[in-house]
Amino acid sequence: MTLKKLLILQVIYAVLGVGYNVISYLIVSAGGEALSSTVPVVGGAYMLGYGVCLIPGFFKKVVPYRVLMGAAIFIFGYGGVVKHILNAAGGHTDLYSSKIAFILAVGINVFGLVWNIWAATGRFSVDERA
Repeated sequence: MTLKKLLILQVIYAVLGVGYNVISYLIVSAGGEALSSTVPVVGGAYMLGYGVCLIPGFFKKVVPYRVLMGAAIFIFGYGGVVKHILNAAGGHTDLYSSKIAFILAVGINVFGLVWNIWAATGRFSVDERA
């Protein structure tokens, strides 16, 4: 896989994450229940920060990009995957507005985690002809 394709997948992850939090924020603003236990503004800010961490990749600065993606594995792997699964395993499904909201929260973050692992381990080529 090329770095360009990997970055596109990671941008999709960031957009999905921001979108999830924007929808959650809009629901809360209208008097409803947040989609998950994550405060929507905080979750959205984290996802925007993640997007910023992709910038070195776009400039083919592979070492800083891989280091940042290594950090993202721990930050989003725990907060976006493990935390949600622990909530559900602990019987705290009331922290989610629905099963669909839970599945989306975990699914979006598993999607991102896969590509962050791919990036951090260098499983891409910088040569766009590859």
